[in-house]
Amino acid sequence: VDTEEFMGGVETACKGKSYDALPEAFKFFIEAQFRTIDVDGDGSIGLEEFRYDCVSRMAYSNVEVLDEAFKKVAEGDSLSLARYKDLYAQFLGNPDESCVACSLFGPLPEL
Repeated sequence: VDTEEFMGGVETACKGKSYDALPEAFKFFIEAQFRTIDVDGDGSIGLEEFRYDCVSRMAYSNVEVLDEAFKKVAEGDSLSLARYKDLYAQFLGNPDESCVACSLFGPLPEL
C-alpha cells in the first residue's frame, strides 16, 4: 500500500462521518491515543500534556503557538475524551483545512 492508496482508504472510511460512524479500528486507535496523551490519567488532556504531545512530533519556535492551538480545541482548561473523539473524527473526515480540528495536534505546517 502506497501513500496515495492509504489516504484514499482513510478518506473512504472517514470522510463526512461522525466519530460513532467511524470503523471500530479507528475508534480503538483514537481512544488509545487519548489515553497515551493523558499522562496523569485524570480523564482529560491539560495544556502541559498537549504541549508535550505536540513537541514529541515536531519542533516549534515558541510555546505560544501551542497554547493558541490548545485554546482552539480545549473546553476551558482541558480537552475531554468526548471532545477529542469529535475533533479527531473531524480531522480525518473534514477536508476544510480551516476547521478547528486541524489544531488538535498543534499548529500544522503548510505543505
